[in-house]
Amino acid sequence: MTDVGTDLRFILDEHYPPSLARALSAAGIDTVALVADRPALVGATDAQVLAAAVAEQRVVVTEDVSTFPAAVALVPAHLGVVYCRSQVFRRTPAGLATIERALVQLAAHPPAGLGQAPVVWWLSSPE
Repeated sequence: MTDVGTDLRFILDEHYPPSLARALSAAGIDTVALVADRPALVGATDAQVLAAAVAEQRVVVTEDVSTFPAAVALVPAHLGVVYCRSQVFRRTPAGLATIERALVQLAAHPPAGLGQAPVVWWLSSPE
């Protein structure tokens, strides 16, 4: 992938592998994975993850669409949450490649305020 040259910074929720964070970082998007890069947050509540993202000025990428809205209510001054529907973005090799492409596209053309204000965004498939 080419460098997208974005100021957007992601933190991937614990269900995403570190390889996805590395791929996004290689594409020019500052990305960390909870599993490898923030092990103290593994098993943390969604609100704790979102608060850590605020402290690091990161946008959370998650597929926890049923539980994460409660965290958004508890941490209203966040910098963004990107929801990835697991039915669309599967955690298979091909699915992770699709998530990568979609996040690169999002980082290159983010909606107004993402990474600066409490924007909640549903990721779309790049196909």
